[in-house]
Amino acid sequence: MTDDTQDEVLALLDDLLRLADGSGASAIEVEADGMAAAIVRVPSIVAAPASADARSGAVPKTPEPSRVHSSGVGIFSASKDWSAGDPVQKGTVLGAVQSLGAMTDVVAPIDGVLRDVLVAGGAPVEYGQALFAIEKR
Repeated sequence: MTDDTQDEVLALLDDLLRLADGSGASAIEVEADGMAAAIVRVPSIVAAPASADARSGAVPKTPEPSRVHSSGVGIFSASKDWSAGDPVQKGTVLGAVQSLGAMTDVVAPIDGVLRDVLVAGGAPVEYGQALFAIEKR
């Protein structure tokens, strides 16, 4: 790779990072002049310190939603247009991850209600990436 090409690639990556920081997108892909680059954002969870009320037991704690994770690297295809508030039952096929031509189903592990849809259909996903959050009923 020449120095000019390397500079172009680095500039493209800098542009992608700036775009990703200013958007809620989970993936951004850019292709220009025979080069392609993609940034995939994996949501992270930051735990807030417990307040004095929560430590004393005065405020009932709501259970954390169960997360449904990707079992592989590939492209996620939703089985339907899911949105927060949709009810699901244990075993419901939420979609599939296509990897090297093979489809692996993504299944709801519990009965509940979708709290968050974390990945849109057609998005690239990584192994272990959270796809949905389900609140137990």
